[in-house]
Amino acid sequence: MAAAVVLLLSGCGGPGTPATPGPPTKPGNDGVVEPSQQASMPSGIVFTDNLSARRTMVTVHDITTGSLLARAAVPKGVLFLDAGAFDATMGRLAYVVDCELRLAVLAGEEYVEAARWEPSQAYGEGPQCFEDPEFSDDGLIRVRVGEGRTPGRIMAVDPAAPATAPKDEGDVSERKEKILRIPGVTDGRVRLQQAGEQIFSVSAEGRIPGSETLDSFSYRCSARLDDTRRLCGSEYEDDRQLYGSVAMLTLDLGVGTATFEQIAPKSKARSPKVLIAPDGKTIAIHDSTGWYTTTLDGGGTPARQPLSDAGNPGKALFWH
Repeated sequence: MAAAVVLLLSGCGGPGTPATPGPPTKPGNDGVVEPSQQASMPSGIVFTDNLSARRTMVTVHDITTGSLLARAAVPKGVLFLDAGAFDATMGRLAYVVDCELRLAVLAGEEYVEAARWEPSQAYGEGPQCFEDPEFSDDGLIRVRVGEGRTPGRIMAVDPAAPATAPKDEGDVSERKEKILRIPGVTDGRVRLQQAGEQIFSVSAEGRIPGSETLDSFSYRCSARLDDTRRLCGSEYEDDRQLYGSVAMLTLDLGVGTATFEQIAPKSKARSPKVLIAPDGKTIAIHDSTGWYTTTLDGGGTPARQPLSDAGNPGKALFWH
């Protein structure tokens, strides 16, 4: 399935000049926007906030000091973001407006639109729209294209070659629910949504020994470590935390079982947000009492961090 490509021009090139993937500088006296070296965001906890400004802002904070490291406004019309919208450096941002896939690059304290792709329209089909763009580990943007919320197809876009049309990678795999057993736990089960090799929305519930309540413990497992491991936060308080407040879940899809390992001890707070550090060994835990860090070996009580006293920067997205 082909798709039309719309390029935003910069510099002195004429019609058909590809957009430069790198971020532009501010126009000089001659009014020319010139490309500069690819910008990036510093490492830290990334937040988004669309309540305190006319435009959605992205900020990066140091968890160990609470200080603001960087901030940037995203293009108008972008209200909701997740980690997959950014590339590995946070120098590029992929998003959808009016059914078009768009690419913005970081320039100072703003993400500036650099390229856009229009979905192809075919005879006999309803209006086609791009949806759910996400940067993959290989640096490409993968995005669904289809009619409304129908499954559609997956297209791959190279942000470094905006003049190249998106590549059709085939139909979107249908999501199916899979249930895994938790050995040794009465009614213990892990529910996950799986589409092809990709796993979504992992959760677990079961009965704590001695409890008369069927689902006396419940965990949401949103932080992905790798293909088989997730970090999970308890939805209930300490008296219903069978595996502590934060636990690591290991999936064995071949056998149909899942096992837990406690990472953080029981807590009076519930539903913590768990973020994985870039080193893959440290995690941040955010709950109603503040921000904490600990390691994946689960060898101690999480340490409270100064970011706890930084007010409310917005919605935490990920640890960059």
